[in-house]
Amino acid sequence: MLKANARRFETIDALLGMLRTMILNGLPPDYIKKEEDYLKGLTVEQVNETVQKYIDPMRMYYVVVGDAATQLQRLEKLGLGKPVLIK
Repeated sequence: MLKANARRFETIDALLGMLRTMILNGLPPDYIKKEEDYLKGLTVEQVNETVQKYIDPMRMYYVVVGDAATQLQRLEKLGLGKPVLIK
């Protein structure tokens, strides 16, 4: 996520979009720096705790794109429910 920031502001339009977002959401001028500092300080344990708190794999929808002829049967074996084929 930190490395993505370099590309987030690569164009004038992208930079203006971020500034617009900051203004609309009342974010402080040092929002990006604070966000980066927060991410640098995250531990694996904190991330895992958040994932366990908010993400329930059995209540998620997974979108898989590929060749149904070769992959559909393998998806069924995962045990995440019956795949729904959409053409």
